Amino acid sequence: MPEQTRKLAAIVFTDIVGFTKLSAGNEPAALALLEKQRELLKPIVEKNGGSWLKEIGDGLLLSFETTKDAVDCAIEIQNIVKEVENLNLRIGIHQGEVVFQGNDVIGDDVNIAARIEPFAAPGGVAISGRVNASLERDPDFETHYLGQPQ
Repeated sequence: MPEQTRKLAAIVFTDIVGFTKLSAGNEPAALALLEKQRELLKPIVEKNGGSWLKEIGDGLLLSFETTKDAVDCAIEIQNIVKEVENLNLRIGIHQGEVVFQGNDVIGDDVNIAARIEPFAAPGGVAISGRVNASLERDPDFETHYLGQPQ
């Protein structure tokens, strides 16, 4: 069993809006889009101090040491991808104590981050209350409470 390390992290999930439909209608274009996503986003994640943990279909699982780094990265990603046809992302961010096991991350806080992502608007970023609490005193950020997910 790989070594396990427990630590506090900001977990980011991304998903390409409409990817299933694109893939069903034009698989080569869908595969090219995944490569374009990798090419554009990996340098942004690295620049913001993030770890590219894995790709899950058309989605990404990323981790950051701070919520600010995660949010800065998400905003930069959304600003870059809006210029790329069909690369319309939803991004969800949550912070919590997780278990790093090899090149993977597990734990309930990872699951929470995954459940937050679908609530982001296409081209937007949804954050948990914990992430919001860490940004409240930073004048560089303005957030809007959308309510409790059902």
